[in-house]
Amino acid sequence: MNKYNTEDYFSVIETKTGRKIVDCGEERDALEMVAFDPANRTYTRNKFLMGPVIDIEMPKALPTNEIVVSKKESRKVEKLPQIKLPEGQQEPFVV
Repeated sequence: MNKYNTEDYFSVIETKTGRKIVDCGEERDALEMVAFDPANRTYTRNKFLMGPVIDIEMPKALPTNEIVVSKKESRKVEKLPQIKLPEGQQEPFVV
């Protein structure tokens, strides 16, 4: 089993227009895609750029002396006014 390289990927490019056809995680997959039309295709090796790194320090234990329990306030649900359409002035809706 091959180890997947997460740092590189391969783009298959149409040589006449420069349009990218596909990105591949394995070089042999890109070579197979080029083999379909070798006169008009090539491939390039690309590297993933690492995003910003953030160091997070986890507390040793969760603080239990600062837990606050709040009660939910009940709110009244407001009903919207009901509007009745005049009879006989609308076309029936048929599904």
